[in-house]
Amino acid sequence: MFEKITVTENTETKIDYKAVHKSSIIDLNKTYERPPLAISIGFDSVAYNGHHYPLRFGTYGNISMIKGEEKARKTFFKSMLLSCAIGGRASVFNNDIQGHNLKDKYIIDIDTEQDKYDNWLSATRIPKMVGAEYPLYKAVNLREYTSKEIRGYLEWLFTESEYKDNLGIVSIDGFVDCVDDFNNQVECKDFTRDLMRYSTTSKCHITGVLHLNPNSDKARGHLGTILQQKCETVVIVKDEGDYSSVTCQRGRGKKFDAFSFTVDNNWLPVKTDDVKGENWR
Repeated sequence: MFEKITVTENTETKIDYKAVHKSSIIDLNKTYERPPLAISIGFDSVAYNGHHYPLRFGTYGNISMIKGEEKARKTFFKSMLLSCAIGGRASVFNNDIQGHNLKDKYIIDIDTEQDKYDNWLSATRIPKMVGAEYPLYKAVNLREYTSKEIRGYLEWLFTESEYKDNLGIVSIDGFVDCVDDFNNQVECKDFTRDLMRYSTTSKCHITGVLHLNPNSDKARGHLGTILQQKCETVVIVKDEGDYSSVTCQRGRGKKFDAFSFTVDNNWLPVKTDDVKGENWR
């Protein structure tokens, strides 16, 4: 955090840039540790020192994005991601997705789009896929609140709440409701900076959902352009008819292999190679 000093003659607050410089120097004689994994998808096909290491989707202290067109099953993929990160029996739905270092950490699943009934339907997929209740999973519905109020809630969650010191994964579905205008560069930059600050200070992983621009693979508006530049992983989910494909569009490090999933008879997402879902509508 920037250290601040108060200038008494005009009561303005200024940043002590000397302190900023000192705290921001990268020590080339020091070894910095790689951020710990939060979620991985698959393993590297190349072995290093005799080990095939997991391929990262997200690490603690960073941000990722799930993007796609409307009704591409982005929320189904999010359910698969969070369930498999928790573990339990969720591996039967996708044995490539794994959670790491999540012991005693909360998963906060925020929905800004669905009504409470549909949100409940999607949130109850988590214990169904895991095979048990997971007390540290919290589903939060913020559909009725303004972007300013949602931003206020996020500030409270990361800086004041009882969860703030034990956050593991925070999911925001969707990012676009956190700003008034997704084409306002100043507002979108401010929101992106907030997410970077939250993920850094809380040492959690923040993932979120964002729609695409019409007839494009680019994320929605200036918000999508600005935010995905700061994401360690950007995934695109595409509707392929009776199933959806998941592709790592950009990532820091080696990308995980693309895969597809369908929706089974219990309305749960399951990885598939060529099986078509019967229930998608």
